[in-house]
Amino acid sequence: MTEVNEVNVSQRGTMAEGEGGGKGGKLKLIIIIVAVVILLAGGAVAAMVLLGGGEEDGAGAAATAARIAGAGESCPTDQLAYLNLGEFVVNLADGRRYLKTSIDLMLCDESVESVKEYISVRLSEVKDLIISELQTLSTEQLRDQRERELLRQRLLRRVESLLPNDDVDWDDPNPIKKVLITEFYLQ
Repeated sequence: MTEVNEVNVSQRGTMAEGEGGGKGGKLKLIIIIVAVVILLAGGAVAAMVLLGGGEEDGAGAAATAARIAGAGESCPTDQLAYLNLGEFVVNLADGRRYLKTSIDLMLCDESVESVKEYISVRLSEVKDLIISELQTLSTEQLRDQRERELLRQRLLRRVESLLPNDDVDWDDPNPIKKVLITEFYLQ
């Protein structure tokens, strides 16, 4: 006797659900797993490139973070001042939303008024640097507290880049101790 296998074919000429699709289902599963692994590997590489920087940059970020951590504790009140940089409204990189924020700088030096005056004269440059940095951010980055702390550190380094290296009226080569975000609205 011969055995007859019955195949149920739909109108399009493919096998109906539940009938014999074993090889096709396994192939789809393998393709999905490979795609997920590739995406995860790409994300890991991108994270290392974007967040890792170089050894020198990592050391600079660590030094900045250490300086920020102890800034408020070691500065006497007669050497402490805050410089309001104003309000910033920028479109975010993802193009769907905008950010409205206010930023202050915490300054500490015996000649704090001299530092304030130097930065105030270059306020347009400072604002330009800040706007440039803010416009590179996405909504997701701004919702993450860790990303906002990294933003503060990047802003601090960028503003410090405008300070002169020599022939200054103040004692501390890094008189800007913190970047403070005093207002923060995502819309």
